[in-house]
Amino acid sequence: MNMEIIQICDITLAVKFALKTKTKIEYFPFEYEKNIEFLFSKNKVDFLENSYKARNVEEWFEYCLNSGLKDIKLLLPVSSKNLNIPNDLNSNKIKLICYFKNNLILYFTPKWKKTSGGWNVIYTAHKYENSINEKFKFYDNTEDFKNTLSRIATLADKIDFQNFTNIFTKAYDMLDGKEIENYFYKKYFSLMPEKNVRLFGSAGISDVFGGMGSWNDSPSWYAYEKGLESDYKNLSSELLTQIRLALLYSVNEW
Repeated sequence: MNMEIIQICDITLAVKFALKTKTKIEYFPFEYEKNIEFLFSKNKVDFLENSYKARNVEEWFEYCLNSGLKDIKLLLPVSSKNLNIPNDLNSNKIKLICYFKNNLILYFTPKWKKTSGGWNVIYTAHKYENSINEKFKFYDNTEDFKNTLSRIATLADKIDFQNFTNIFTKAYDMLDGKEIENYFYKKYFSLMPEKNVRLFGSAGISDVFGGMGSWNDSPSWYAYEKGLESDYKNLSSELLTQIRLALLYSVNEW
């Protein structure tokens, strides 16, 4: 899972936990997250009297809370035209959607910039012009996800990549209710339904896309050699879609 998606999921979960418990937000950045800022610009949000920049997640949350923040959701693309680069940053397709009182909706788009020893990230606020009263809704894709994981695990076995078979099987087992370590440690998981936690964990386990050594690397060639190239492409695309749908439901719907 790429850095952009990991961060936006963690921010969304931390905000939802703080709103539900009426406590201060607790966000713990990864070491590579050197700076996270949030810009409210008069040029982007026309009703603002002055532009404002929050210097971190905590300041941003406090500013939003004082402005009437009621709920938050994330938006992700559910497919990628090029599975070789699903980890690209700054696609402008990943958004934080913030719901405020009086039917105001703002969305924030991140911009990642490489710096010494890590990354600086700035989220820019935009007014959601087509605002409607109904919030985005996402569905539980557990059964579809399990079906995809089962079929792609079989494919991995056919092309002799047992390590990926094991990964897909582990992700399936998590959805199937089996005990999986290391995925129930975060504070906000205590409020999330178990189904959501399992979907979130399975999405993280099965996201095998990337560069050298990933599912995009040698397995594609071995699938071609065995006449399974079409199965590889179709199931890989389906897996990415199910991962994204799992994140949309697990992070947003609780």
